[in-house]
Amino acid sequence: MTKEKQADVKIIRVGNKAFGIMPVGVYAFDVVGSFKMASPSVLPFYMNTRQLMPTRIGEFEIVANGHENNYPDELRVILDENNLTPEILNKQAQLLYGQGPALYKLNYENGRRVKYWDTDPHIQAWLDSWDYEEYLLKACIEFRTMNGHFSKFYLNKGARIGGKPMVAKLEHVSSIFARLEWPDVNNQVLNIIVGDFRQPWKNGLRKYPVFDPSAPFASPVSMRYSNLYSFALDYEYSRSPLHGSLNWIKLSSSIPKLLSNFNDNSMAIKYHIEVPALYWETMRTELMTQYEMKGIPFTEGIFKDAQDKVMEKFSIALSGNDKVGKFVSTASMFDELSNQYVGWKITTLDQKVKDFIDAQINIANEALFQVTSGIGLHPALSNLSKDGNLPSGSEQLYSFKIYLATGVDIPEGIVMKDINLAIAANFPGKGLRLGFYHDMLLTEAQTSPSDRLKSQDSGSQTGQPKPKQIPQV
Repeated sequence: MTKEKQADVKIIRVGNKAFGIMPVGVYAFDVVGSFKMASPSVLPFYMNTRQLMPTRIGEFEIVANGHENNYPDELRVILDENNLTPEILNKQAQLLYGQGPALYKLNYENGRRVKYWDTDPHIQAWLDSWDYEEYLLKACIEFRTMNGHFSKFYLNKGARIGGKPMVAKLEHVSSIFARLEWPDVNNQVLNIIVGDFRQPWKNGLRKYPVFDPSAPFASPVSMRYSNLYSFALDYEYSRSPLHGSLNWIKLSSSIPKLLSNFNDNSMAIKYHIEVPALYWETMRTELMTQYEMKGIPFTEGIFKDAQDKVMEKFSIALSGNDKVGKFVSTASMFDELSNQYVGWKITTLDQKVKDFIDAQINIANEALFQVTSGIGLHPALSNLSKDGNLPSGSEQLYSFKIYLATGVDIPEGIVMKDINLAIAANFPGKGLRLGFYHDMLLTEAQTSPSDRLKSQDSGSQTGQPKPKQIPQV
């Protein structure tokens, strides 16, 4: 076997772009994305089913959130670069929030569980004393993204000097800044650690005891982690509902970059430029005359530099999508030998990229379908469909009814868990809870008995049954 001679390659780097110049041609390279995106700490979420050892930061031993304790940060990076998931998650939070939080009492009538929406001036005054709506909005978004959320409970200052203790307010804590302490010998998490885990040396970390519903006023400040249980992760964090769709999300985010870079730096040859030899010979003669008049010796390098400048002007004129209405002008010369005019000839080459573009669009549509189905939101509610057609109004209404019947109770219970624990501690015996009000849930069975009696009396006075009013959504 003979050893082949290695071709000379010259690499020129300009920012994120690089050009490899070889005797056979020029190749353009463009670095896209981030090396952090390819980190194995995103997928898989855990190396094992359970973490075997705690992560120690300073004096604290914590349960790491992700293999490198930065799962929320990496998830945020992936979502920031995607055009689908933020809006879908916002849509889910909006559907859960409905017409906003309201107090209700549960009752059972004829074997049916009924919610009676009500008001209470004392509870409402306590809610209005702090921004509970902002807290619930943050909790909704956090839960839809991470399947859990952290809350901080503050006691009133009067309890510290012997006054009546009560929970003064709740505060949302982002999962980026909160970690569970490593469980004790009884597998109980006793504390939650809060701080900047990327730079813990700046402001340090603080430890807060876990809120105990049986002793709600035991600590001036306590915390609680409310989450949707993930299989085999009993004393750890729930996985994000996006976890299984992360590869599709990253693929969906890469296609716009790919097409944009393809348009800006197409690796296919776009033009064939034919330059007549007479043009170069005329240029050489003119240059030789100019340098002879100046008394400067003419060299072959001078001629090559002049050729490069001419080719550079043509390259600038013919490249780039921003050159709208571009044109080039060339001069024709008469060749006495051939007895005809000759000039530059520019031929556009068929790059045949239609199949490539169509394939990328098909991948983008499939990624859209996989992401929406993985998140669990019906296309009729997300206004996203694989074929690009909007669903009908009846399909949207039916999907919304199914969502209210099956997709509200569990998320609402987790998002409202902490605030309802505070209401139960501050106002024992009231029997009221906070939930998200949806007009579609207001049926005849959910109106109060007095309202139903008024409706019957109104119908009997006219001799005709009163028509049912369908609430607007």
